Amino acid sequence: MEYLVGGVVFGLCLFILPLWAYRRGLKDGLALNQGKTIEPITNPVQAVQNHIQRSHESKEMKSANAHMMEGLANLMAYDGTPQKEGET
Repeated sequence: MEYLVGGVVFGLCLFILPLWAYRRGLKDGLALNQGKTIEPITNPVQAVQNHIQRSHESKEMKSANAHMMEGLANLMAYDGTPQKEGET
């Protein structure tokens, strides 16, 4: 039974890997034909580092957007009354 499961997994890998390579080759060939540069295949370490960097940038963007939205909400809520001395 173990050999059967291992054989099925190995067979699927032998089926899927050539399809992926063919699709990647077509994509790169079309990009070269159109004069674009081809993108290199990222290794797992680079993929994880890129994901972590994007998540940190996402958190920074959320806080910046929240600050901007608070300022816009304050601008839209202003009704023209003058501020008292000492309020900022």
